[in-house]
Amino acid sequence: MRLGAALLAAGAFAAGALTTATTAAADQNGSAVAVLGNVLHGQSVDIPHEGRGTAGTVALKEDGQSLEVYCIDLYHGTSSGVKYQETGWDQSVLSNNPDRGKIQWILEHSYPVLSASALAQEAGVNGLTQDEAAAATQIAIWHFSDKTDATSKDKTTTAVASWLEQNATNVSEPAPSLALSPASVAGQSGDKLGPITVTTNAKSVDVKLTAPSGVQLVDGNGQAVTNAGNNDKLYVKVPAGADAGTAQLTASTTTNLPVGRAFKALKGNSQTMILAGTAPVQVSASASASWAPKGPVPAANATEDCKQGGVDVVVSNGGDQPWTAQVNGQSVTVAPGASETVLVPVKEGDTYSITVTGPNDFSKTFTGALKCQPTGGGGTPSASPTPSVSATATSPASGPATPSPSASGGLAETGASSTTPVIAGVGAALVVIGGGVVLFLRKQRGAHAG
Repeated sequence: MRLGAALLAAGAFAAGALTTATTAAADQNGSAVAVLGNVLHGQSVDIPHEGRGTAGTVALKEDGQSLEVYCIDLYHGTSSGVKYQETGWDQSVLSNNPDRGKIQWILEHSYPVLSASALAQEAGVNGLTQDEAAAATQIAIWHFSDKTDATSKDKTTTAVASWLEQNATNVSEPAPSLALSPASVAGQSGDKLGPITVTTNAKSVDVKLTAPSGVQLVDGNGQAVTNAGNNDKLYVKVPAGADAGTAQLTASTTTNLPVGRAFKALKGNSQTMILAGTAPVQVSASASASWAPKGPVPAANATEDCKQGGVDVVVSNGGDQPWTAQVNGQSVTVAPGASETVLVPVKEGDTYSITVTGPNDFSKTFTGALKCQPTGGGGTPSASPTPSVSATATSPASGPATPSPSASGGLAETGASSTTPVIAGVGAALVVIGGGVVLFLRKQRGAHAG
Protein backbone atom coordinates (compact mmCIF):
# COMPACT_ATOMS: atom_id res chain seq x y z
CA MET A 1 0.00 0.00 0.00
CA ARG A 2 1.39 3.41 -0.82
CA LEU A 3 0.24 6.99 -0.77
CA GLY A 4 0.46 8.98 -3.99
CA ALA A 5 -0.09 12.71 -3.46
CA ALA A 6 -1.89 14.64 -6.14
CA LEU A 7 -0.30 18.06 -6.01
CA LEU A 8 -1.10 21.28 -7.76
CA ALA A 9 1.22 24.23 -8.01
CA ALA A 10 -0.46 26.92 -10.07
CA GLY A 11 -0.48 30.38 -11.44
CA ALA A 12 -0.14 31.65 -14.92
CA PHE A 13 1.95 34.00 -16.92
CA ALA A 14 2.96 34.10 -20.53
CA ALA A 15 6.61 34.77 -21.12
CA GLY A 16 8.55 36.19 -24.03
CA ALA A 17 8.75 39.72 -25.30
CA LEU A 18 9.86 40.21 -28.88
CA THR A 19 13.61 40.44 -28.67
CA THR A 20 16.38 38.72 -30.57
CA ALA A 21 16.26 35.72 -28.23
CA THR A 22 13.25 34.92 -26.06
CA THR A 23 11.53 31.99 -24.43
CA ALA A 24 7.74 31.86 -24.23
CA ALA A 25 5.01 29.50 -23.22
CA ALA A 26 2.79 28.40 -26.07
CA ASP A 27 -0.87 29.39 -26.04
CA GLN A 28 -0.15 32.45 -23.92
CA ASN A 29 0.49 30.29 -20.89
CA GLY A 30 3.15 30.22 -18.23
CA SER A 31 4.04 28.79 -14.88
CA ALA A 32 4.60 29.45 -11.21
CA VAL A 33 5.71 27.12 -8.45
CA ALA A 34 3.71 26.89 -5.22
CA VAL A 35 3.65 24.53 -2.24
CA LEU A 36 1.07 21.88 -1.43
CA GLY A 37 -0.78 22.36 1.87
CA ASN A 38 -3.02 20.00 3.81
CA VAL A 39 -6.35 18.71 2.57
CA LEU A 40 -8.89 21.36 3.47
CA HIS A 41 -12.13 19.44 3.19
CA GLY A 42 -12.95 15.94 1.98
CA GLN A 43 -13.85 12.35 2.72
CA SER A 44 -12.53 8.88 2.10
CA VAL A 45 -14.24 7.32 -0.91
CA ASP A 46 -14.00 4.15 -3.00
CA ILE A 47 -12.40 4.84 -6.38
CA PRO A 48 -12.80 2.25 -9.17
CA HIS A 49 -9.59 0.32 -9.84
CA GLU A 50 -7.76 2.29 -7.14
CA GLY A 51 -9.28 1.34 -3.79
CA ARG A 52 -9.78 3.91 -1.08
CA GLY A 53 -8.84 7.54 -1.63
CA THR A 54 -9.70 11.02 -0.41
CA ALA A 55 -11.92 13.21 -2.56
CA GLY A 56 -12.10 16.89 -1.70
CA THR A 57 -10.18 20.13 -1.84
CA VAL A 58 -6.65 20.96 -0.71
CA ALA A 59 -4.89 24.28 -0.33
CA LEU A 60 -2.19 25.43 -2.68
CA LYS A 61 -0.05 27.82 -0.66
CA GLU A 62 1.94 30.65 -2.18
CA ASP A 63 3.43 33.18 0.22
CA GLY A 64 0.93 32.02 2.85
CA GLN A 65 -2.14 32.51 0.65
CA SER A 66 -4.42 29.77 -0.64
CA LEU A 67 -7.04 28.93 -3.22
CA GLU A 68 -8.86 25.64 -3.82
CA VAL A 69 -9.13 23.32 -6.83
CA TYR A 70 -10.67 20.03 -7.80
CA CYS A 71 -9.12 17.26 -9.91
CA ILE A 72 -10.26 16.69 -13.51
CA ASP A 73 -7.65 14.05 -14.36
CA LEU A 74 -8.06 11.29 -11.76
CA TYR A 75 -5.76 8.55 -12.99
CA HIS A 76 -2.58 10.57 -13.35
CA GLY A 77 -0.28 11.29 -10.43
CA THR A 78 1.92 14.27 -9.68
CA SER A 79 4.68 15.25 -7.28
CA SER A 80 6.04 18.09 -5.21
CA GLY A 81 7.55 21.00 -7.09
CA VAL A 82 5.73 20.43 -10.38
CA LYS A 83 5.13 23.68 -12.23
CA TYR A 84 1.57 24.35 -13.37
CA GLN A 85 0.10 26.85 -15.79
CA GLU A 86 -3.38 28.18 -16.36
CA THR A 87 -4.75 27.13 -19.70
CA GLY A 88 -7.86 27.14 -21.85
CA TRP A 89 -10.09 24.08 -22.03
CA ASP A 90 -9.11 23.43 -25.65
CA GLN A 91 -5.47 23.07 -24.56
CA SER A 92 -6.20 20.71 -21.66
CA VAL A 93 -7.68 17.29 -20.83
CA LEU A 94 -11.08 18.90 -21.38
CA SER A 95 -10.33 19.52 -25.06
CA ASN A 96 -12.39 16.59 -26.36
CA ASN A 97 -14.74 16.18 -23.42
CA PRO A 98 -18.38 16.74 -24.48
CA ASP A 99 -19.38 17.12 -20.82
CA ARG A 100 -16.90 19.84 -19.88
CA GLY A 101 -19.64 22.44 -19.67
CA LYS A 102 -21.39 20.28 -17.07
CA ILE A 103 -18.23 20.38 -14.93
CA GLN A 104 -18.43 24.16 -15.09
CA TRP A 105 -22.07 24.05 -13.99
CA ILE A 106 -21.13 21.87 -11.03
CA LEU A 107 -18.39 24.27 -9.99
CA GLU A 108 -20.78 27.21 -10.15
CA HIS A 109 -23.51 25.43 -8.15
CA SER A 110 -21.54 23.62 -5.48
CA TYR A 111 -18.89 23.97 -2.80
CA PRO A 112 -17.01 26.29 -2.24
CA VAL A 113 -18.88 28.75 -4.50
CA LEU A 114 -21.90 27.85 -2.38
CA SER A 115 -21.49 27.31 1.33
CA ALA A 116 -22.24 23.82 2.63
CA SER A 117 -25.57 25.02 4.05
CA ALA A 118 -26.57 26.71 0.78
CA LEU A 119 -25.66 23.60 -1.22
CA ALA A 120 -27.67 21.45 1.21
CA GLN A 121 -30.72 23.62 0.66
CA GLU A 122 -30.35 23.43 -3.14
CA ALA A 123 -29.88 19.65 -3.07
CA GLY A 124 -32.67 19.06 -0.55
CA VAL A 125 -30.57 17.44 2.19
CA ASN A 126 -30.07 18.24 5.86
CA GLY A 127 -26.92 18.81 7.85
CA LEU A 128 -24.33 18.94 5.04
CA THR A 129 -20.79 19.54 6.30
CA GLN A 130 -17.94 21.14 4.38
CA ASP A 131 -16.20 17.76 4.14
CA GLU A 132 -19.33 16.16 2.69
CA ALA A 133 -19.88 19.08 0.31
CA ALA A 134 -16.31 18.93 -1.03
CA ALA A 135 -16.38 15.16 -1.44
CA ALA A 136 -19.75 15.25 -3.21
CA THR A 137 -18.55 17.96 -5.58
CA GLN A 138 -15.39 16.03 -6.47
CA ILE A 139 -17.33 12.81 -7.05
CA ALA A 140 -19.68 14.63 -9.42
CA ILE A 141 -16.78 16.23 -11.29
CA TRP A 142 -15.02 12.87 -11.76
CA HIS A 143 -18.27 11.48 -13.17
CA PHE A 144 -17.90 13.88 -16.12
CA SER A 145 -14.13 14.45 -16.30
CA ASP A 146 -12.95 10.83 -16.00
CA LYS A 147 -16.22 8.91 -16.56
CA THR A 148 -15.60 7.38 -13.15
CA ASP A 149 -18.11 6.94 -10.33
CA ALA A 150 -16.37 7.08 -6.98
CA THR A 151 -18.65 6.09 -4.12
CA SER A 152 -19.03 7.26 -0.55
CA LYS A 153 -20.44 5.35 2.43
CA ASP A 154 -21.91 8.67 3.56
CA LYS A 155 -25.54 8.80 2.36
CA THR A 156 -25.62 12.62 2.42
CA THR A 157 -22.50 12.87 0.28
CA THR A 158 -23.94 10.38 -2.17
CA ALA A 159 -27.24 12.25 -2.37
CA VAL A 160 -25.58 15.58 -3.11
CA ALA A 161 -23.23 14.06 -5.71
CA SER A 162 -26.22 12.48 -7.45
CA TRP A 163 -28.15 15.75 -7.39
CA LEU A 164 -25.21 17.59 -8.98
CA GLU A 165 -24.78 14.95 -11.71
CA GLN A 166 -28.48 14.85 -12.55
CA ASN A 167 -28.93 18.61 -12.73
CA ALA A 168 -25.71 19.57 -14.51
CA THR A 169 -26.16 21.28 -17.86
CA ASN A 170 -23.61 22.62 -20.31
CA VAL A 171 -22.43 26.17 -19.66
CA SER A 172 -19.67 28.17 -21.29
CA GLU A 173 -16.00 28.19 -20.42
CA PRO A 174 -14.97 31.16 -18.27
CA ALA A 175 -12.80 33.76 -19.96
CA PRO A 176 -9.29 34.52 -18.70
CA SER A 177 -8.99 37.17 -16.04
CA LEU A 178 -6.78 39.14 -18.40
CA ALA A 179 -5.12 38.33 -21.71
CA LEU A 180 -3.54 40.18 -24.60
CA SER A 181 -3.58 38.56 -28.03
CA PRO A 182 -1.46 38.09 -30.05
CA ALA A 183 1.66 37.93 -27.92
CA SER A 184 3.75 39.71 -30.55
CA VAL A 185 3.12 41.93 -33.57
CA ALA A 186 5.43 43.42 -36.17
CA GLY A 187 5.35 46.05 -38.90
CA GLN A 188 7.10 48.89 -40.68
CA SER A 189 7.95 52.29 -39.29
CA GLY A 190 5.04 54.66 -39.90
CA ASP A 191 2.44 51.91 -39.35
CA LYS A 192 -0.05 51.21 -36.58
CA LEU A 193 1.09 47.80 -35.37
CA GLY A 194 -1.64 45.45 -34.22
CA PRO A 195 -4.35 45.04 -33.31
CA ILE A 196 -3.65 43.59 -29.87
CA THR A 197 -6.96 42.50 -28.38
CA VAL A 198 -7.72 42.79 -24.66
CA THR A 199 -9.73 39.98 -23.04
CA THR A 200 -10.75 40.52 -19.42
CA ASN A 201 -13.61 40.00 -16.97
CA ALA A 202 -12.72 43.30 -15.29
CA LYS A 203 -14.54 46.55 -16.06
CA SER A 204 -11.29 48.27 -16.97
CA VAL A 205 -7.56 47.57 -17.13
CA ASP A 206 -4.65 49.98 -16.98
CA VAL A 207 -2.39 49.85 -20.04
CA LYS A 208 1.13 51.16 -20.41
CA LEU A 209 3.62 51.18 -23.28
CA THR A 210 7.38 51.06 -22.73
CA ALA A 211 8.87 52.29 -25.99
CA PRO A 212 11.32 54.72 -27.63
CA SER A 213 10.36 58.38 -27.77
CA GLY A 214 7.58 59.14 -30.25
CA VAL A 215 6.06 55.65 -30.21
CA GLN A 216 2.49 55.67 -28.83
CA LEU A 217 -0.19 53.26 -27.67
CA VAL A 218 -3.44 54.15 -29.43
CA ASP A 219 -6.96 52.86 -30.10
CA GLY A 220 -8.50 52.19 -33.51
CA ASN A 221 -9.09 55.93 -34.02
CA GLY A 222 -5.47 56.76 -33.34
CA GLN A 223 -6.17 58.31 -29.94
CA ALA A 224 -3.70 57.73 -27.11
CA VAL A 225 -5.04 55.36 -24.42
CA THR A 226 -4.16 54.57 -20.81
CA ASN A 227 -6.96 52.11 -20.04
CA ALA A 228 -9.03 49.55 -21.93
CA GLY A 229 -11.97 47.18 -21.57
CA ASN A 230 -12.92 43.71 -22.74
CA ASN A 231 -12.51 43.19 -26.52
CA ASP A 232 -10.84 46.58 -26.99
CA LYS A 233 -8.23 46.63 -29.74
CA LEU A 234 -4.93 48.44 -29.16
CA TYR A 235 -2.22 49.51 -31.57
CA VAL A 236 1.39 50.61 -31.35
CA LYS A 237 1.82 53.73 -33.49
CA VAL A 238 5.37 54.14 -34.81
CA PRO A 239 6.59 57.38 -36.46
CA ALA A 240 7.55 57.20 -40.13
CA GLY A 241 11.27 56.61 -40.65
CA ALA A 242 11.86 55.40 -37.08
CA ASP A 243 14.87 53.15 -36.66
CA ALA A 244 14.31 49.46 -35.98
CA GLY A 245 13.09 48.93 -32.44
CA THR A 246 10.77 47.16 -30.02
CA ALA A 247 8.13 48.16 -27.48
CA GLN A 248 6.34 46.34 -24.69
CA LEU A 249 2.70 46.75 -23.72
CA THR A 250 1.68 45.95 -20.15
CA ALA A 251 -1.90 45.66 -18.91
CA SER A 252 -2.90 45.25 -15.27
CA THR A 253 -5.99 45.25 -13.05
CA THR A 254 -7.59 43.68 -9.98
CA THR A 255 -10.39 41.22 -10.66
CA ASN A 256 -11.87 37.94 -9.48
CA LEU A 257 -10.09 34.86 -10.74
CA PRO A 258 -12.75 32.94 -12.72
CA VAL A 259 -13.92 29.64 -11.28
CA GLY A 260 -13.45 26.88 -13.84
CA ARG A 261 -10.04 27.86 -15.20
CA ALA A 262 -7.94 24.74 -15.86
CA PHE A 263 -4.35 24.29 -14.65
CA LYS A 264 -1.90 21.80 -16.13
CA ALA A 265 1.73 20.89 -15.53
CA LEU A 266 4.40 22.53 -17.64
CA LYS A 267 6.42 19.31 -17.70
CA GLY A 268 5.45 15.68 -17.68
CA ASN A 269 2.11 13.96 -17.42
CA SER A 270 0.95 15.21 -14.02
CA GLN A 271 -2.78 15.42 -13.42
CA THR A 272 -4.76 18.48 -14.40
CA MET A 273 -6.74 20.60 -11.93
CA ILE A 274 -9.61 23.09 -12.12
CA LEU A 275 -10.17 26.18 -10.00
CA ALA A 276 -12.96 25.92 -7.43
CA GLY A 277 -12.77 29.14 -5.37
CA THR A 278 -12.36 32.74 -6.40
CA ALA A 279 -11.10 35.99 -4.91
CA PRO A 280 -10.03 39.46 -6.06
CA VAL A 281 -6.46 39.18 -7.32
CA GLN A 282 -4.07 41.41 -9.18
CA VAL A 283 -3.51 40.25 -12.74
CA SER A 284 -1.31 41.51 -15.52
CA ALA A 285 -0.44 40.69 -19.11
CA SER A 286 2.15 41.81 -21.64
CA ALA A 287 2.58 41.91 -25.39
CA SER A 288 5.38 43.19 -27.59
CA ALA A 289 5.83 44.92 -30.93
CA SER A 290 8.79 45.25 -33.30
CA TRP A 291 9.36 47.41 -36.35
CA ALA A 292 11.91 48.51 -38.94
CA PRO A 293 11.92 51.11 -41.75
CA LYS A 294 12.57 48.44 -44.40
CA GLY A 295 13.34 44.78 -44.86
CA PRO A 296 11.66 41.80 -43.19
CA VAL A 297 10.20 42.29 -39.69
CA PRO A 298 9.60 38.84 -38.15
CA ALA A 299 7.22 37.79 -35.39
CA ALA A 300 6.22 34.39 -34.01
CA ASN A 301 3.41 33.08 -31.81
CA ALA A 302 2.38 29.57 -30.78
CA THR A 303 -0.76 27.74 -29.67
CA GLU A 304 -1.12 24.14 -28.52
CA ASP A 305 -3.36 22.17 -30.88
CA CYS A 306 -5.01 19.23 -29.11
CA LYS A 307 -7.05 18.21 -32.16
CA GLN A 308 -3.97 17.69 -34.32
CA GLY A 309 -1.61 16.63 -31.56
CA GLY A 310 1.04 19.30 -31.55
CA VAL A 311 1.83 23.00 -31.41
CA ASP A 312 0.77 25.47 -34.11
CA VAL A 313 3.62 27.95 -34.64
CA VAL A 314 2.52 31.05 -36.54
CA VAL A 315 5.35 33.05 -38.14
CA SER A 316 4.46 36.43 -39.62
CA ASN A 317 6.18 39.19 -41.53
CA GLY A 318 5.38 42.85 -40.98
CA GLY A 319 8.10 44.06 -43.34
CA ASP A 320 8.45 44.71 -47.08
CA GLN A 321 10.77 41.79 -47.93
CA PRO A 322 10.30 38.04 -47.45
CA TRP A 323 12.06 36.12 -44.68
CA THR A 324 12.73 32.46 -44.15
CA ALA A 325 11.97 31.04 -40.74
CA GLN A 326 13.49 27.88 -39.29
CA VAL A 327 10.88 26.22 -37.07
CA ASN A 328 12.64 23.37 -35.27
CA GLY A 329 14.77 22.95 -38.38
CA GLN A 330 11.86 23.15 -40.82
CA SER A 331 12.16 26.01 -43.35
CA VAL A 332 9.20 28.21 -44.21
CA THR A 333 9.31 31.42 -46.25
CA VAL A 334 6.99 34.22 -45.19
CA ALA A 335 5.97 36.86 -47.73
CA PRO A 336 5.65 40.56 -46.77
CA GLY A 337 2.42 41.15 -44.86
CA ALA A 338 1.70 37.43 -44.64
CA SER A 339 1.84 34.68 -42.05
CA GLU A 340 2.42 30.93 -42.19
CA THR A 341 1.42 28.21 -39.72
CA VAL A 342 3.66 25.24 -38.99
CA LEU A 343 2.33 22.30 -36.96
CA VAL A 344 5.07 20.78 -34.82
CA PRO A 345 3.90 17.30 -33.74
CA VAL A 346 4.22 16.54 -30.01
CA LYS A 347 3.34 13.26 -28.30
CA GLU A 348 0.71 13.33 -25.57
CA GLY A 349 2.32 14.10 -22.23
CA ASP A 350 5.68 15.06 -23.74
CA THR A 351 7.55 18.23 -22.86
CA TYR A 352 8.50 20.32 -25.88
CA SER A 353 10.91 23.11 -26.74
CA ILE A 354 10.33 24.68 -30.17
CA THR A 355 12.78 27.25 -31.52
CA VAL A 356 12.07 29.73 -34.32
CA THR A 357 14.98 31.58 -35.90
CA GLY A 358 15.21 34.15 -38.68
CA PRO A 359 17.04 37.18 -40.03
CA ASN A 360 18.77 39.79 -37.87
CA ASP A 361 19.42 37.22 -35.12
CA PHE A 362 15.70 36.70 -34.54
CA SER A 363 15.18 33.78 -32.18
CA LYS A 364 12.22 32.71 -30.09
CA THR A 365 11.65 29.48 -28.18
CA PHE A 366 8.29 28.12 -27.05
CA THR A 367 8.20 25.61 -24.20
CA GLY A 368 5.53 23.57 -22.44
CA ALA A 369 4.01 20.10 -22.23
CA LEU A 370 1.15 18.75 -24.33
CA LYS A 371 -1.57 17.43 -22.02
CA CYS A 372 -4.80 16.85 -23.90
CA GLN A 373 -6.12 13.45 -22.86
CA PRO A 374 -7.02 12.07 -19.42
CA THR A 375 -6.10 8.48 -18.67
CA GLY A 376 -9.23 6.33 -18.94
CA GLY A 377 -10.82 4.67 -15.93
CA GLY A 378 -8.75 1.79 -14.66
CA GLY A 379 -5.47 3.42 -15.59
CA THR A 380 -2.58 3.53 -13.19
CA PRO A 381 -1.28 6.98 -12.16
CA SER A 382 1.85 7.59 -14.14
CA ALA A 383 5.18 8.06 -12.45
CA SER A 384 5.52 11.81 -12.10
CA PRO A 385 8.62 13.75 -13.01
CA THR A 386 10.37 15.87 -10.44
CA PRO A 387 11.65 18.92 -12.33
CA SER A 388 14.15 21.12 -10.59
CA VAL A 389 12.64 24.11 -8.81
CA SER A 390 13.67 27.57 -9.96
CA ALA A 391 15.77 29.69 -7.65
CA THR A 392 12.87 32.08 -7.06
CA ALA A 393 10.44 29.36 -6.06
CA THR A 394 9.59 28.29 -2.54
CA SER A 395 10.87 24.76 -1.96
CA PRO A 396 8.10 22.33 -1.03
CA ALA A 397 8.48 20.04 1.91
CA SER A 398 9.87 16.66 1.00
CA GLY A 399 7.56 13.66 0.77
CA PRO A 400 3.82 13.51 0.25
CA ALA A 401 1.58 15.80 2.20
CA THR A 402 -0.67 14.27 4.84
CA PRO A 403 -4.42 14.52 4.38
CA SER A 404 -6.25 16.32 7.14
CA PRO A 405 -9.78 16.90 5.86
CA SER A 406 -10.86 18.78 8.96
CA ALA A 407 -7.71 20.84 9.35
CA SER A 408 -8.20 24.15 11.05
CA GLY A 409 -7.27 27.36 9.30
CA GLY A 410 -8.96 26.28 6.09
CA LEU A 411 -10.47 28.60 3.55
CA ALA A 412 -13.67 30.44 4.20
CA GLU A 413 -16.80 28.97 2.69
CA THR A 414 -16.42 31.27 -0.28
CA GLY A 415 -13.32 29.21 -1.03
CA ALA A 416 -10.48 31.67 -1.38
CA SER A 417 -8.25 34.24 0.19
CA SER A 418 -8.85 37.83 -0.81
CA THR A 419 -5.14 38.64 -0.83
CA THR A 420 -3.78 35.98 -3.15
CA PRO A 421 -0.53 37.26 -4.67
CA VAL A 422 0.17 37.44 -8.37
CA ILE A 423 3.26 36.12 -10.10
CA ALA A 424 4.03 38.37 -13.03
CA GLY A 425 5.86 37.41 -16.22
CA VAL A 426 7.07 38.98 -19.43
CA GLY A 427 4.90 38.23 -22.44
CA ALA A 428 1.39 38.31 -23.67
CA ALA A 429 -1.44 36.83 -21.68
CA LEU A 430 -2.80 36.57 -18.20
CA VAL A 431 -1.14 36.43 -14.83
CA VAL A 432 -3.16 34.70 -12.18
CA ILE A 433 -2.63 32.55 -9.12
CA GLY A 434 -4.89 29.73 -8.14
CA GLY A 435 -4.74 26.15 -7.24
CA GLY A 436 -4.67 23.45 -4.71
CA VAL A 437 -4.71 19.73 -4.51
CA VAL A 438 -7.69 17.57 -4.87
CA LEU A 439 -6.80 13.97 -4.44
CA PHE A 440 -4.61 12.02 -2.09
CA LEU A 441 -4.91 8.60 -3.65
CA ARG A 442 -4.22 5.62 -1.41
CA LYS A 443 -3.79 2.76 -3.83
CA GLN A 444 -3.98 -0.88 -2.96
CA ARG A 445 -2.00 -3.24 -5.10
CA GLY A 446 -2.54 -6.54 -3.29
CA ALA A 447 0.53 -7.50 -1.29
CA HIS A 448 2.77 -5.14 -3.27
CA ALA A 449 4.34 -2.30 -1.32
CA GLY A 450 5.36 0.83 -3.21
